Amino acid sequence: MPGARPGVIIPYDYAATFKLMGRRGNLLQDVITISPEGAFVAVAIGYGFEEERAREMQITPPSGPTPPPLVKPGDITLAQVPQQALIEGFRVNPRFESMVFGAENGGLRKEKELSDQEVPQALAGKQLFQRLRPPESISFLFSILDSATGRELQDEPIHNLASLGISNGERPFRLLAQPLSFLPRSTVRLQVIERSEEVEGTLFIVLYGYKVVGGAGCPEPLARTLLESATRPAATGGVFSERVVPFDYVTRFELTGTRGNRLEDEITVNIEGGFVATALGYGLLVEERDAPIRLAASTSGTFDLSQQPLRALPASALGDGIRVRPSYLRMAFDNSGGLATSLPVYLGDKIFERLNRPEDVLFRYMIFDAGTGRDWQNRPINNIAGLGIANGQRPFKKFARPMVFPPRSTVRVEVEERSGRGTLFLVFQGYKVLEAPMAGGRP
Repeated sequence: MPGARPGVIIPYDYAATFKLMGRRGNLLQDVITISPEGAFVAVAIGYGFEEERAREMQITPPSGPTPPPLVKPGDITLAQVPQQALIEGFRVNPRFESMVFGAENGGLRKEKELSDQEVPQALAGKQLFQRLRPPESISFLFSILDSATGRELQDEPIHNLASLGISNGERPFRLLAQPLSFLPRSTVRLQVIERSEEVEGTLFIVLYGYKVVGGAGCPEPLARTLLESATRPAATGGVFSERVVPFDYVTRFELTGTRGNRLEDEITVNIEGGFVATALGYGLLVEERDAPIRLAASTSGTFDLSQQPLRALPASALGDGIRVRPSYLRMAFDNSGGLATSLPVYLGDKIFERLNRPEDVLFRYMIFDAGTGRDWQNRPINNIAGLGIANGQRPFKKFARPMVFPPRSTVRVEVEERSGRGTLFLVFQGYKVLEAPMAGGRP
């Protein structure tokens, strides 16, 4: 039917998830089912990884023949913290925050204070704190099968770096050589074979593209005709005049650093004109990076780093994660590998840094277009998988087809925190089309 017109076209992402166990050769599988409300056209593919970086950390008991059965967490000294944890980073175990920081402020991320509550030495030694491993680049093989046609999209499982690029998102999304169409209710099977040892977390593989809404109830020949029409390149013409203004709509979220916390924001397109969204970007604003030590008054001008108690460090930094700055490692440790016992006082403000860095923020997001009543994804998607690396060293995520919002329409964005604290900005980039002036009125 040459005259068939495509239905409503909206940006859409389908994501598959895999729980990696860190066992080389482990085979995992997930199936994407295309929604019955419309066909899907995939134009690109990407991925991201939410690594479980926390590991058990053992605090060395204080020296002496019989350590006390109870201890205040704030009285634990840096000498009792393992060297590897000081170098890589450590934090308070989120499960025990209410015990370490006190029940009244255990759920908050600002103005924390260490509690004076005593805890059993055995609990403090093995469970109160966690070591944070540096982020790992994962390795896996994957294959994709289009169940509707029974065809594999590769001749054999492919290594992720060879086909998709580095796992931290510092690369453009891999564009498909030809858009790939999937009819409503069809399925796509993805298989992953783990290659990395002892790297655990959730892997997201995402097909980016757009949904063609309106052909779900059509016979298959007509649905395919609609798809062929929708997969033609979008018209490049448009309104090029002084009424078209580059414009961004911004959503903001105050991340508390509480894993699983859900936040929501909404933008409303103003009445002076419609908005055409062409791309999506994000970034995290972090207020503090330093973790100064509160030192006792000293007449010698030096201090013993090994004997500093944890309460001398900012409590919020212990919640975020903290480590010795890599550039200060030679000063922080002596030749025997122990912490320095005589450091200049001015280094107390510089020697530690927080691990709450903009480039390490992790969250999952969902976008809902209230005007059409539809989501833009099949599930919440990891930020690296859906938008790219958090430090901005990547192109903005360009929509496969621009999305047009009439005046007064609304878009809701939901965010689920995974790690990171600060102000998250999620920006819809595009242009505003101003309403034409009335006859006889001013432009």
